[in-house]
Amino acid sequence: MSLFLNQSELIELTERKRKAMQIAWLIANQFPFTIGANGHARVSREYVLARLGGANTHSQRPRPEPNWAAI
Repeated sequence: MSLFLNQSELIELTERKRKAMQIAWLIANQFPFTIGANGHARVSREYVLARLGGANTHSQRPRPEPNWAAI
C-alpha cells in the first residue's frame, strides 16, 4: 500500500480531475499536502484515513464511561 493517495483516490476525495482544482480543494478543506515533481498533489493516506475515520489509528482513544455515581 502506498504512503500517498493515487490519482483516482485523489479524484474521489476532491471530486476534481484537474490538479489545480484538486489543490484548491485541498487548501479550502485544510488537508495537508505536498506537490510532487510532476506537479500533482501528494496527500498522506494515513492522514486521510484518520481524518475520515476509516482506520484504526493510535489517535483514536476509547471514550470514558459516564460517572453514574455522580447522578
